[in-house]
Amino acid sequence: MSNEPNELTEARVLLGRFESEMHRPESLAHLSEALSLLADIRAETTSENVGQVASNLSLAYAKKVQVQVESLLFREPSVHWETVEHWQKVFGEFERSGFTLPQDVAETRSKLLMKKMKRDIALMSPSERKQLLEQLQAMDDK
Repeated sequence: MSNEPNELTEARVLLGRFESEMHRPESLAHLSEALSLLADIRAETTSENVGQVASNLSLAYAKKVQVQVESLLFREPSVHWETVEHWQKVFGEFERSGFTLPQDVAETRSKLLMKKMKRDIALMSPSERKQLLEQLQAMDDK
């Protein structure tokens, strides 16, 4: 059995820490560091296998995040803006590190944001909704 690079082992440990507390804002630091290591490994390795492992780890954790967010969307009638912001930062961390979100994960990200927007719009007065619609139409006209 071949030894994996120390950076890959370190990334696995950090991802485990992230997973155990992914609902907490503090977990973002673990994710950020792990993804940074994985991005470096992918960019610098001469082993195609090691580079693929780094990419697969990122994908696996993006899918774990997706499962958590889908569960949240299913069980919660509305989602607080702080929760939406946290998960948006988590999704954004993958992209910031150079890992493209798969289509289904990106769709989950959009559903989270849309759920929040629908709630916010429902809480608006008729005049506020009208003003929002006018602003959106003006953006479309440009």
